[in-house]
Amino acid sequence: MILQNFYLNTIVILLVSYLIGSFPSAYIAGKIKGIDISKEGSRNVGGMNIITNVGKFAGVTVIITDIGKGALVAYLASRFSENIFIPLLAVVFAVTGHNWMVYIGFKGGKGVSTFLGGLLYLSPISFLFLYLLFIPVSLFIIKDTYLATTVGFFFFSFFLWIYEGSFWWVIFGLLVTMVYSIKCYSFLKSYYTEKRKAVHPVVKKIFKPFFKGM
Repeated sequence: MILQNFYLNTIVILLVSYLIGSFPSAYIAGKIKGIDISKEGSRNVGGMNIITNVGKFAGVTVIITDIGKGALVAYLASRFSENIFIPLLAVVFAVTGHNWMVYIGFKGGKGVSTFLGGLLYLSPISFLFLYLLFIPVSLFIIKDTYLATTVGFFFFSFFLWIYEGSFWWVIFGLLVTMVYSIKCYSFLKSYYTEKRKAVHPVVKKIFKPFFKGM
């Protein structure tokens, strides 16, 4: 523990997690090329938008960095807390930080890469289930990136509960789902009000074997 008091120790861990999650890798990558990524394309301050509007190398670098943020937070929280829920909650705070980055006026991304980084560190096998089962199936049925990801995350939360054998994991999954849904609210709403359906080109390439003909 950093501090002997559990509550103060937890507050410090969560605050640091938020600040690490807020590191604006996509914004910096855009600025290096003279682009304000928060004003380009989808205006999402994340790797996908960087791939589309800056370049593949910059985008992949941003995605790896964002995954690293989640993994780093999970490692530090595990290192400085003995309660299993604290690292999980720390990842949620990192995702929140990524979605609303304090350094650039609370703009941000969707938090998926940061969530994956934390998950990859804390439960690497479940990470494989998420991206080889839950997300592809959701995309195949719904054919919309944002709603499919939300639905995939939701059902994956209960898989985590069963697989990890702790109720804390389903709370973790549902919190991440909630944070993601809040950030994507306008897209989720337009799916129903405007009958919008769209799968990001990068997502199509990642899951190409599942979506021939889409």
